[in-house]
Amino acid sequence: MNIVLLEPKNRANLATIIRSGQNLSVNSIFVIGGFIKDQYKGNIHKFSHQMNTQDGISTITLIYFDSLADFLQHLPAQTTLVVVESMDESSDLREFKHPENATYLLGREAKGITKSDLQELKQYFVVLNKDIPTEFVGKYSKTAYLQFVKIDTPQSLNLGVCASIIMYDRHCKGLHN
Repeated sequence: MNIVLLEPKNRANLATIIRSGQNLSVNSIFVIGGFIKDQYKGNIHKFSHQMNTQDGISTITLIYFDSLADFLQHLPAQTTLVVVESMDESSDLREFKHPENATYLLGREAKGITKSDLQELKQYFVVLNKDIPTEFVGKYSKTAYLQFVKIDTPQSLNLGVCASIIMYDRHCKGLHN
């Protein structure tokens, strides 16, 4: 399991996600822009050096990207990108069947995933899967595809809390990687 954070606003949330990830079998955390870009000029090493109080970085790979497009060009192979966002097309987490090889993308803390982001994501997967027969897309573990899930709450959640809930739900449903 991998976690992707789109423009996170603060260090505390990323530190929470690192600690939860360390306990709940996260392989990698990808950070796109946000405070790492603003405060550290994109140098994730400076952040990790200051925040690695629980030695989480020894078990989790932490990688920085400037943009969503840059991340998509480095999307892990044969993964399902699961966008965590409250939208009509999102499945409720309580009934969600987690993909075996999942990468969970969490949106911005203030505005989530924008329409522009969604268009970029969907277009990327259209191009990526254009030569794969439709009967295999989304049904075969060796194809990359896109899914949507939401945590059904009356108000939005803190980024660190949201990521931790996703990790814990996956863990409780028996997927430990």
